[in-house]
Amino acid sequence: MEKKLTDGIIKFIIPEELELTNAQEIKREVYEEAFEKGFKKVILDFSKTKYIDSTGLGIMVALHKQALMNAGAVVFLNLDGNIKNLLKMTALDRVLNIFDDEEEAFKFLNK
Repeated sequence: MEKKLTDGIIKFIIPEELELTNAQEIKREVYEEAFEKGFKKVILDFSKTKYIDSTGLGIMVALHKQALMNAGAVVFLNLDGNIKNLLKMTALDRVLNIFDDEEEAFKFLNK
């Protein structure tokens, strides 16, 4: 998974699918590369992601909760329309920090 560090904010590019076969590996990498290294502000960029299953949704919630427990925040960026609909159906769109614009995501994390 590709990652990039900008002004103390670490950004991960999520792969084409976030599902049962890779979700735990993605979660582990975000924990190790962000939370365990002290980063409190994380962007998960879904611009390449086309599919998420229930395991992937669980990982999104777990990462969001972990960031809150560390007094930080995770932003979910560039979600596909189908994924946004899934988040609406599960009411997660009201809980997660979802942005379509990277600049807005950075502003949110820096306030």
